[in-house]
Amino acid sequence: KRITRTTGNIQRALAAAQRVFDVMDLPEEVKDLPDAKALPAVTGSVRFEHVTFSYNEGDEILHDLSFEAEPGQAVGLVGPSGAGKSTIASLLPRFYDCDAGTIRIDNGSVYDNILYGRLDATKEEIEEAAKAANAHDFIMELPDGYNTMLGDRGVNISGGQRQRIAIARAILKDPRILILDEATSALDTESERVVQEALNRLMVGRTSIIIAHRLSTIKNADRILVLDKGKLVEDGTHEELMEKNGLYAHLYQIQYRTNTEES
Repeated sequence: KRITRTTGNIQRALAAAQRVFDVMDLPEEVKDLPDAKALPAVTGSVRFEHVTFSYNEGDEILHDLSFEAEPGQAVGLVGPSGAGKSTIASLLPRFYDCDAGTIRIDNGSVYDNILYGRLDATKEEIEEAAKAANAHDFIMELPDGYNTMLGDRGVNISGGQRQRIAIARAILKDPRILILDEATSALDTESERVVQEALNRLMVGRTSIIIAHRLSTIKNADRILVLDKGKLVEDGTHEELMEKNGLYAHLYQIQYRTNTEES
């Protein structure tokens, strides 16, 4: 009798175990990227940047949400049922991935920001990348040099300096294809000159796709594609397009005239 009861218990356990393994074998909805690095001990800074999320497609719970919480700060979330409070609590520990935007925990040092381009890089390689990006000199002037913490509770740097750190990270990564989207659009003239010099150095020997409103930044491109309403309307070098006297020439003349008037 005892053996019979044991056999029955085993059968019931096997049936329950099968369901457990079925659940365990479900594909993961939240996955780390292949080159993701472990999150170090955090100080508590939280930043939601333009976060959008929906449990079901077309039914957004959060839309373009941005806010910051500093280390040690108590932040209250209020609102009617369904406002998204619990969703924020679920996104923070990454029970779900947001549909758009970024959730950041803490801010790293200058060294960490450049190192993210290639995690196995040496200190010497990081410094060489910074020098090539015209960033080494201003980094050395920061309070702790490469170990200076950036952002909240750290040092705030200018737009041009941020761009040069990003360029150093790209140099360290050594990609074969570069996509530059308005890389100098928010910079003053002097910062643009320094950043453009670093970009020119970065683009050597690489395929580069440059999106720009400032046409002066692409004058020396090997080829310029002019788009209008989703269609390619002109194709050529700066000189060729100026001779055509089409849309590119019109845009360039407007910018040149505006810049001349401002100066």
